[in-house]
Amino acid sequence: MGFAARMLVLATAAVVTAVAAQQPPPAPRFDTAMTPPPPTSPAPASPSLGVPMPGHTGPPAAYPSMARAPHAVSYESPRRLPPAVQPPSPSNALPSTDRASTATPTPELPDKQLFELGKIIAWVGDLPIQNGDIMPTIEQMVAPALEKMSPEERRSQQDQIDEQKRRLLQQLLTNSIETKLLYLDFLRSLPEEKRKEILPTITKRAEEQFYEKQLPDVLKRSELNSAIAWDAELRKYGSSLAAQRQMFVERILGQSMLGQKIDYEPEVTHQEMLDYYRENAEDYEIAARARWEKLTVRFDRHSNRAEAWAALAKMGNEVLRGAPLEAVARRSSQDVDASQGGYHDWTTYGSLASDELNQAIFSLPVGKLSERVEDRRGFHIVRVIEREEAGRVPFLEAQVEIKEAIRKDKIRQQINEYVTKLRDEIPVWTIFDDPSDAS
Repeated sequence: MGFAARMLVLATAAVVTAVAAQQPPPAPRFDTAMTPPPPTSPAPASPSLGVPMPGHTGPPAAYPSMARAPHAVSYESPRRLPPAVQPPSPSNALPSTDRASTATPTPELPDKQLFELGKIIAWVGDLPIQNGDIMPTIEQMVAPALEKMSPEERRSQQDQIDEQKRRLLQQLLTNSIETKLLYLDFLRSLPEEKRKEILPTITKRAEEQFYEKQLPDVLKRSELNSAIAWDAELRKYGSSLAAQRQMFVERILGQSMLGQKIDYEPEVTHQEMLDYYRENAEDYEIAARARWEKLTVRFDRHSNRAEAWAALAKMGNEVLRGAPLEAVARRSSQDVDASQGGYHDWTTYGSLASDELNQAIFSLPVGKLSERVEDRRGFHIVRVIEREEAGRVPFLEAQVEIKEAIRKDKIRQQINEYVTKLRDEIPVWTIFDDPSDAS
């Protein structure tokens, strides 16, 4: 598996009712001898009930034998598939402004130069951003994937590693630029004649927050025992404790400007919530799901299909005579779930590789043993323990969540507009800028 793939990809036993001891065991439903029974008229009740219909004079309900079994039916796979799972992306986890995140051509800067310690990679007004301000975070992000790679893999995939770091550097630089813009706006909000008097006091308070909150949290997450140890780690990447403290101060003071400029409790109307609910209806769909258990025989464990069916029939009849399905599955079932007694926790409709099992699980009566289910791997007997049908979260239940989502969208829009305004007022240069854009 390549490095990029590694980066992008960072998951009750069931109670069954036994037959009362004083009652005679029910007739077998599985014809293990493979002898076709005499023809009978169709009965309106499912044989899976194991109970004869009143006035019924034919043989007791039982699973059909292979000799009477029709050709296997291939069920159509569900039209509605579960949504594709998107791997986590740093760009999703890190907020950015619309303008700053717009894709632009990236100069082919040599990686050795780009990752050079102490390298200035951006200017925001008269404030520089150095490689060392961001690289410690990037190294922490890629470390888990690198630890899983052998030295040979690292050498052979060094270009991919460097490219991934380059992308992360670009993404995190966007956030650093936003922080610098807000900090510069904070500085120019201070009366010039009192700036020298006010700024040290405000900065000292922010530094106290760094030592009280930020530093203990970093030491805990990085498993370091002192600020000195963290400083030593930071210096490996061209940063330092002092530099990280200054970045924290700038971020705190810059965010104080947002408190003055941004309305954090914007009005959200009922109509806006209704429109959001309708436009994002898929987000509120509830897929059908079920808890279930099964017995399995695999074709590759038997010389022919008749032998496989006889083995499953024996297990099914044990359950019908009162044996717990869990115990029978642990002893005789031939699938990977045998060690769990054939039990499967909540399973979403359409999520199984076997279309036949999907169809059976979401159509069988709850608590009843199925007829034989056949797929490409073998024969199965299924019992649904509990099932919840598909539906949609009612608007009234989703209203609080919707209001919060709209509120956050409006706040983010205000921040984007504010930062865009600052970028128009304060010059910004980055090492990734297209040289042709230079004035």
